[in-house]
Amino acid sequence: MSFSSKKREVLLLFLASTFLFVACSKTAENVSETTPINSTTSAVEVKPTVTSQPTPDWVGEVVNVHNLAAGDCFNHYSWTNAKRLVEIDTKVSCKGPHQHEIFFRIEHPAGPGAPWPGDQEMQTFATSVCYDEFEDFIEEIYELSKLELGFLTPNRTNFEDSKARFRGIHCYVYKQGEELIGTARGSKE
Repeated sequence: MSFSSKKREVLLLFLASTFLFVACSKTAENVSETTPINSTTSAVEVKPTVTSQPTPDWVGEVVNVHNLAAGDCFNHYSWTNAKRLVEIDTKVSCKGPHQHEIFFRIEHPAGPGAPWPGDQEMQTFATSVCYDEFEDFIEEIYELSKLELGFLTPNRTNFEDSKARFRGIHCYVYKQGEELIGTARGSKE
């Protein structure tokens, strides 16, 4: 191998090394500029900004929604106050304006002492039962109705509580962005 060949190889090796070094250091700079560094303590370090809102003028009697029955109407209110979310539900007459009307209530079929079936099972059970009962109540199939279908399910704590045992599924109707007036029963709406 001649001296000029060795020179050329060394020069090419040097250029290749320099190119890789520059390319890798540039990539590291770009990654650090575009990718935020995740901190495992971000929940402690960062607090969300919550804007206080005025307490709404609610109508009706404040209730625990688990105590409502089929045929009851209720309103739901939520606002932030002193950096926390406040939510209440009120029972109101179905004759006047209201947000929701419970049309069916059923207990989850799990027996006493049964473990929590899980969020997915609760959602699946409630969706199935409420959908099946919707047409009988409104006298219109859900897909053609102007009304929306909702349901209330117990959480794990309420479901497993040895004294309270809230296992009721509450099916309700509502109109997106509007209040209902009068019962929705047989409304064909």
